[in-house]
Amino acid sequence: MAETSADAVVVGSALAGLVAAAILTRHGKRVVVLEHADTVGGRVGSVPTADGYWIDFGHRDGHDVGDCQFPWQHGMEAAREAGVTVALRRVERPLRVHRIPDGTVIDAGNWSGEGFLATARDLFECPPDGIAELGATLARLRSASPAEVEAAIPQTLGSWSAAHVTHPGVRRALLLLATVIFHPHPEEASVGRLMEFLQRARTGPFLADDDEVGGMQGVVEPFARAVRAGGSEIALGWKPVHIVIEEGAVRGAVAVDRANLVREVRAPVVVSTYPLWENLDLLDTRLLPADLLESARALIAHRADLVGWVAGLRCLPRVRATGQPEDHAGWNRILRGPERRYHGGWHLPSLTSHRAAPAGHHLLHLVIARFLGDASAAAESWPEARARVDEGVAYLGRYYADLDDCLVWSAHQHVAAPQSMSWAWAPVRRHGLEVPGVKGLFLAGSTVESPAAVVDIGAWAGRSAAHAALALLD
Repeated sequence: MAETSADAVVVGSALAGLVAAAILTRHGKRVVVLEHADTVGGRVGSVPTADGYWIDFGHRDGHDVGDCQFPWQHGMEAAREAGVTVALRRVERPLRVHRIPDGTVIDAGNWSGEGFLATARDLFECPPDGIAELGATLARLRSASPAEVEAAIPQTLGSWSAAHVTHPGVRRALLLLATVIFHPHPEEASVGRLMEFLQRARTGPFLADDDEVGGMQGVVEPFARAVRAGGSEIALGWKPVHIVIEEGAVRGAVAVDRANLVREVRAPVVVSTYPLWENLDLLDTRLLPADLLESARALIAHRADLVGWVAGLRCLPRVRATGQPEDHAGWNRILRGPERRYHGGWHLPSLTSHRAAPAGHHLLHLVIARFLGDASAAAESWPEARARVDEGVAYLGRYYADLDDCLVWSAHQHVAAPQSMSWAWAPVRRHGLEVPGVKGLFLAGSTVESPAAVVDIGAWAGRSAAHAALALLD
């Protein structure tokens, strides 16, 4: 058995792990990052194709979440402390909403309470006599106290609006708001999480634009470069299989390679980037608090996977209604039928990331998240899932005048759970960074309770884990 020593072991090279490793390395600590896949980043990053396209959500290990368009408040602090530069482009028009089959297209404006209210009539179909109540309701959600937010986390939007909103049109507008933000079952979304969303400081949203890598890999690669340049190690192809705990403290982690040869890294600090429930496969659960196990059971019920379609393009497609090449860099959300049900969305990452596609070419990515707590989604076969994706692709063929002429290649995509951000809206409380009774173990996966948004959670968690580890090591 190969055995090495380090100051800290990081389980998984998702954003949180790379942030923690980069900060610790800058403080003179030796860190070993154990990563199952052959590239860093987890699902927050991208993988390259042989012909030069970078595909988001492409990693096979199933860890972390990505959104491709993100706020970057805690990320800025994490980059500063790690001494790295993350190249970003601000997205000025973050969202466009498409209603099918009628083809109505609406620009959603900015992601604030004021922005939502400005588009309330057209986007959320709020009746004119309900605009005032909708404004008052959004103001109430934005001004909720920390205690009110905490109390509202288990409350669902459907039950809360029934009790607190008078106008039925306003209740429907609130559900559409949650759908547009991201939820196929908005009545089940947490009111407390909606409060947090509306209260969160707005920096961005941004998309990555790195000089060396494409797509979301541009968010994680700068931290990986800092880890390697500082003398720490990123061990690719090593699958973590056990976190060692002895006498109430971590002692390191064990991993295996493709030949199932074992490597053990001894260290007084372990930072795991896995979602909470996957840590249970690495730990002796008898040593964990009962409430942590209960939190894992609650969160795993809110997993999601993702099905989609990716296309390489020789040129930008022309919008049929205008005859002009596509120039919208943000997300396009699709709502289906008179119920305005969530039907995924698409974007062109090559409009912001100049390395996302080969020079002169472009990349289009359509995705539909399936919330697996929904029995119908969990039971859906691949042919059924593909049919839903193909309905979205058919709409692209109607929206763009020349999509077929632009195609170089296309492929369907299926990303196993956990993916996207279903747990972010779940009406359940999440877990803390530290594990009571286990010294030196930090759970910095995207299921941690934090003041940050998706993707930025990784930056917050990694930075917080690094601070806690330094306090322990120094």
